[in-house]
Amino acid sequence: MSTGTGAGTGAHAERKAAWAVGGSFFAGVLMLVAGAVDILQGIAAVRGNAVFNAVTGYAYTFNLGSWGWIHIALGILIALTGLAILMRVPAARYVGIGVAALYLVAQFMYLPYAPIWAVVSMALAVFVIWALATDRGASWAGNRY
Repeated sequence: MSTGTGAGTGAHAERKAAWAVGGSFFAGVLMLVAGAVDILQGIAAVRGNAVFNAVTGYAYTFNLGSWGWIHIALGILIALTGLAILMRVPAARYVGIGVAALYLVAQFMYLPYAPIWAVVSMALAVFVIWALATDRGASWAGNRY
């Protein structure tokens, strides 16, 4: 006789799986948007626009142009990975976790230049890592959203 209390069965497991799948879809969208914003932020840095804080005495010293090129390259990588996540490419989830972790570190190092956006970006990166790490549903086996 079944009591219906087994782990991973029933309506609760379905709701949890639906939340994770929705979270990974949202993570893909966030990666597309964050990648595009990172590219634009990098272009502004390369051009030397005065939208960034002047930084002196920072431990991770790069000139603003170098940071710009780093953000352009990282933005392209993030956007492409987000697109792959939305297309449900099986390896994209793992690449997405790695790219989001790299993005988290880059935003931490970029903190003095754009403090508010860097903190927001770090929070988004943590969400993306969580969403991609918790989505273990059958949806990655070829099913669509």
